Parts: sequence; structure tokens; C-alpha cells
Amino acid sequence: MKVDRQEQDDARRERIARAAFELFARSGLDAISAQDIAQAAFVSRTNLYRYFPSKVHMLLAHFEKAVQASRDDALERLRAGANPQQVWDNVTGRMADLGVRYRHLVGAVGQAVLGAPPEAGRPGAPERAPGDGLRTALTLAALVQPVLLAMQAQGRLRPEANVQMLSVLLVDAFILALLHGGHRDQRDVLRDWQDRFSLLMYGALAPESTARGELKD
Repeated sequence: MKVDRQEQDDARRERIARAAFELFARSGLDAISAQDIAQAAFVSRTNLYRYFPSKVHMLLAHFEKAVQASRDDALERLRAGANPQQVWDNVTGRMADLGVRYRHLVGAVGQAVLGAPPEAGRPGAPERAPGDGLRTALTLAALVQPVLLAMQAQGRLRPEANVQMLSVLLVDAFILALLHGGHRDQRDVLRDWQDRFSLLMYGALAPESTARGELKD
């Protein structure tokens, strides 16, 4: 049976992204060359650039896959009737763990997602990936949004709260926390995120939720 060309392309693209991430995770983005990635993924450099225009694009492709897996897990838990707060704790715990474990890659992801250009003239400054950065930002917002919608359905958020906008604001705040927080461990990240979450959510909470103090640790 003839393998579909699109399936071959998708498999090769995923293999390149996975190989690149494994190298980045060990040595950082700047220390790895395109040739290193091509050898690890068993492709030529020509094929490498056919699928990804830069190393940052490869990093974001793998990152998006991890985020999508977290979203699928969150949706499954919500459909099974899990408490949205517990699902939220699980999602943020996993993301905080990744943020600490791969802190040397956070800068490249954060700059791409937030659209911040690298410092002009600085050697080794991360490459920009505007299109993929936007897609990654939307993928992150799509991870947060179902949990907020479940909270809204329970009456814990104001019915008129714009959940889509709130999701984007939370993602931006969380990425900025990772970029500038100087966290020592996952607990530090979660404490910082909880503070930012509480501040951003205060105006969106239903009055009864605010009175109960539901966002306190």
C-alpha cells in the first residue's frame, strides 16, 4: 500500500522537531547547529530548511505538540466531571514544571510568543518566528480557555466576562513571569502565577466568588 505523501511529510516534520528539541534540551538553542539537527533527524540540511526556516520554528513545533497533549488531557478530565480548579492546578503544575526544567529555552519561546524582537546586534540573539509565535500563543490560549469556560458555566466567573481575551492575558502574564521571575523551582513559579492569576481574575470573578475568596492559596 502506497504511503500518503502528506503522512510522510508530517512524520518527517515531527521527527525533525523532536530531534531538535532533544538537542536543545541538552545543550541549549545557540550551541546546536542546523547540521547537528539534520544528522540527528536523518535528513539533509536542504530537507531541514524545507520543513522549518529556523531553529526557533523547530522548538515551537515541539512545544505546541506538548501543549496540545495537555489540552487534550484537560478536556478529557472536564468531560469526566472533574472540578475545573483541580484541572487548572494540573495544567499549571505541568507547565510550571516544564518552565523550570527547560528554563534555558524559555527565552526563545517567550520572545517568539510575545513578539518581542531580540536585542539588536547581540551575538546569539534568538531568531524570531512571528507566524509560528502567533500560532503557539493561540495554542496556549486554547489550553487555558476550556478551564475558564467550565468555571464560567459553574457561575464562578461573570457571565459577561470575555473568556477568550482573559485566556490571552493569562498566557502573556505567565510567560512574562517565566522570563523575569528568577524562580528557583516549580513551587516558586506556581506562587508567582497564582498572584498574577488572582490579580487578572479579580474583575472577572462573579461577586459571590470574590466574597468567598476562591482564588486564595
